[in-house]
This record gives sequence, C-alpha cells and structure tokens, in this order.
Amino acid sequence: MKILLVGINAKFSHENLAIKYIEKYSNRDDIKIVEFNINQNIEDIYREIIKEQPDIVGFSTYIWNFNFVKRLTSDLKKAMEALVIVWGGPEVSFDTRDLLEENPSLDIIIRDEGEVTSKVLFETLEKKSSLGDILGISYRHQGQIFVNEDRPLIKDLDSLPSPFLDYKATNGRMVYFEMSRGCPFSCSYCLSSTICGLRTFSLDRIKRDLVEIISSGVQVVKLVDRTFNANEKFSMEVMDFILENKRDDLVFHMELMAHLISDRFLDYLKDLPRGLFQFEIGIQSGNEKTLNEINRKTDLGRLEEVVKKIKSFNNIHQHVDLIVGLPFEGYDSFRESFNFAYKLGVEKLQLGFLKLLRGSELRKRAHEYDIVFSDYPPYEVISTRWLSPKEISKLKVIEDLVEKFSNEDYFEKTLEYLVPEENPFGFFEDFGRFWEEKDYHLSLHSRKSLYERLSGFVSKREDYEEVLENLRYDFLKNNKSQPKDFLRPRGIGVKDYHDLLKDNIVREKFSLGDNIPTKKLVKDFAFEVFTFDGQEKVLGFYYKEDQTLVLDMTMDYERIIYGIRK
Repeated sequence: MKILLVGINAKFSHENLAIKYIEKYSNRDDIKIVEFNINQNIEDIYREIIKEQPDIVGFSTYIWNFNFVKRLTSDLKKAMEALVIVWGGPEVSFDTRDLLEENPSLDIIIRDEGEVTSKVLFETLEKKSSLGDILGISYRHQGQIFVNEDRPLIKDLDSLPSPFLDYKATNGRMVYFEMSRGCPFSCSYCLSSTICGLRTFSLDRIKRDLVEIISSGVQVVKLVDRTFNANEKFSMEVMDFILENKRDDLVFHMELMAHLISDRFLDYLKDLPRGLFQFEIGIQSGNEKTLNEINRKTDLGRLEEVVKKIKSFNNIHQHVDLIVGLPFEGYDSFRESFNFAYKLGVEKLQLGFLKLLRGSELRKRAHEYDIVFSDYPPYEVISTRWLSPKEISKLKVIEDLVEKFSNEDYFEKTLEYLVPEENPFGFFEDFGRFWEEKDYHLSLHSRKSLYERLSGFVSKREDYEEVLENLRYDFLKNNKSQPKDFLRPRGIGVKDYHDLLKDNIVREKFSLGDNIPTKKLVKDFAFEVFTFDGQEKVLGFYYKEDQTLVLDMTMDYERIIYGIRK
C-alpha cells in the first residue's frame, strides 16, 4: 500500500507542519510527503500525484487551497477509480456531511487533530476492515454517509514524535513550529475558540526541537501558537533558550497579546538583540463595543503603552492587525480604529477582512449581524449591517496602499512628512480616491514605479517641492540607481564624487579602509544634494549588503570642494 500526504501551501516559502506530524506518528515505510503551492499550475500538481500511483491520497486542507483540493479530488478519482481520497485540516473539520454530499469523489474526512486518527485509519484500510469504529472520521460507504463520534484531544502532546529530528532546512522556506495547541481565549471569529483549553508541549521537548531547528540552517521560524505569552514565565524561558542557541541570521516570529505583557517582561525585552524576535499583535478593532461583542478581551490603553514602549527599544519588529467587517464596526468606527493603530508607529499595519470560517461562532451568528459573506473560500465579508459593499471596496484599496507604501519602509521619510498625525486614515482615503480615478488598482506596479505614482498624487500641493525632496531621499535610500527625472535629481559632479571617496576623513566616517581603490567604491555610493527646512545639504548613501548607511557630508563636501575649514 502506498500513501501520499499532500500539502498545498499558500506560498513557496511555507511548509506544512500537519502532514509531517502525521507521517511521524503513523511510523510507516509506505508514506511519502509531497508539497506544492497555490501559485503552481494545478495540472502540474495533478500529474505529479498521478506519477506516484498511490493507493491513498491525504490532502491537508485550508481556506487558501480548498478549491485546488476539490478539483484535484474530482480529477484524481476519474483517473484512478480505486484511489482512496482523504481530507483533513481546519477547513473540513466542520459540516462534514455536507462536504461529502457536495464532493462525490471524496471518501473520508478526518476531523480535528489528525495524528492518532490517521494512524488508525491507515491500519484499518490496509486490513480492509470496517471504518465504523474509528473515532474522528466522517466517510462514505455504499452510497451512504456516516459521521463517527469525535476523537478526544491528545492530552500528552509530548507523545507525538517530533517532525524535526534530523530536520534539514530548505533554502527560502520558513519553519512552522508549535509549542501548544488551543487558546486560552474565545474570540468568536477564530477557530481556536472551538477547542477547549490550552495544551502545551513540555519545556524539555520544546528545547530539543529548537536545537534541531536552529541547527538546520533555517532563517525564519514562525510560531503558530495563538498567544505566545499566555504563560509569561514559560515564554521567557523559551526566549532565554533561543538566546543561548541563536544564530545571527535567525528570526523568530510569534503572536502575542500586548496588554498582557507585564512591566517585568518589558524590562526583559529591552535588552534583547536587534532582529532576533518579531511580534505580531492583534488589535482587531479600537471599538470597545466591537471587542466585547467578539469576546476579545483587550485593554487598549495598556496595549498602546506596551507597543510604544517596545517600539522605543528599537530591537523588535512589530506587526499589528485590524479586521474589517466585525460587528458594530462601521466606516467611521474603522477610521478611528485605523488611526489608533497607525499612531502606534509600528513597522507593519495589516488590514485583514473578516473571514467567516467554518465552525466559528461568528459564522453561526452571521445572520444576527446581517453579515453577508462569500460562499467560496476564504468566505470573506461582503457587507454587514454597519458596512456597505461599496465601503468595503474602498477599504480594500486603502489596504492595498498601506501594504505598498507604508509596510515596506520604502517611503518612510515621505510618509512622515505627508501623513497628518491627527488623521492618518484621511491621507490614505484621499490617496485611494486618486488611485482609483487613475485606474491604478487595475495595474501591476514595480517598486520604482510607485515613487512616480505617489509624486503624481501630491503634484498639486503647494509644498510639492518639499515632498519631492523627501521622495528622492527615500528613492536613493532604497534603490541603488539614479533617480528618474520626475524626482529632479541633484547629484554632485563626477570629480567631486571621486574626491569625496578619496578623502581619509570621509572614508573613516563610512568605516572604509584607506587601501580600497576609489574605483571599487564608486558603484556602492551615491552623493546627492537636498534642501530640507531651507537648509541645503549633501548626503552620502553607502549601499552595504544588509542596509544603506546615510551620512551628512555637507561639511566634508565644502571642505574638499571649496577649501572651507569648519
């Protein structure tokens, strides 16, 4: 018997943790894992599965790959009539009778946690025994659909064999890692609220897995725990262990509840090395009534205090989330939520749109709030009692602009100048109106083209010249190339350029050795004249491998070019 476990990920950089756990727990020589992503041609995926000639295919299903899985299931069954097709994962753990009725090529669904159920199922199928006694499955037999009793959750997570023994990182891919299952909270939009309680791997097990992961050479580890700091003492012990074993090129990304972070934890965070940890903090809404309605217990005042404090440490990248379409959150209310989140000044603000997930409490109660949502994955909100389809469409454009212009730091100085502190939303709202008028939302854009789009948006402002100075600064800092004419470049002369790079004082400021030939340095530097606040300056841009170093060269330029001693 040959078993194929298939993961179809959202991106190439992602991996499927679930099927690795199932492979290890089943402990069979006839299991093979194959992984694809939704950016691949579905026909190519189909052919790769056919090549394997499996007896059983198990698909790990999520909202991002469900349409792929449904089509592959239908096509594979037509090609291999005897093939047993099994679905598992969060997307199919609910409404299983309906799913089996709607997909006649599907044979079996594994509900909830899959490790124990999969092992029993494979053994039963091999023996050609009845499926009637297997807990946690729904299945089709002789034209009838059966839904067996649920399987109890795994109490001792350490009983699951580690999928990270002898793990080897794949270049360009991150590792997903879990320390716990479940969540101590019950947010009504989230599937984690459907699982009662929080179960945790032991600290010893976590440490063993972390040693394997860190030594594998992976560069990004994403913890899938819903609340990394649910137990602060435990979290700090894990972070201490990471600190003891870290590599310089390694990043750990985790989700936290900011308002739960104590002053003691804040004091701990301030001394962490820069770049090792990234925090994702769900705000979801700044509307207290909305938060109460979705069972999201948050102290917004404390959240603001904590996030700004962490920001001041300048060592941890922070990413905050808002959700469009929640109960009692209309357009004006969302404006206030956006302004609250934007003013926190974090590195990334993500605007998500409510997804009515199968099994979630909010999906069950959608009619109470007049929430209309798509019938197709990811079941995204279309309208609510408080938000019209047109308003949601406007917010989609704003989300796109925030992602393009604010979240990547390519326009940092320009946005600091342009975005009003009292109403950041108003800026992006006006920009969105311009963006749609020009039909830019219908086009693809390179990063460099975005500078011209932003220039066009502000071209009628009285302070357009000042905006261009900031925009040209951002362009030079983030692009190792000559600015286009619309940015009105003001580079210095070639001889002046060389004279600056020959100067020992200038070289010392940029930490350059005096033995490096100037001709080798030229390609890694740009010198440009700017006018900020009425003051003319010459700035030097040194394009290093990991960052661009920008220094004020005005005095050195005057000293060298004009012979003026300052």
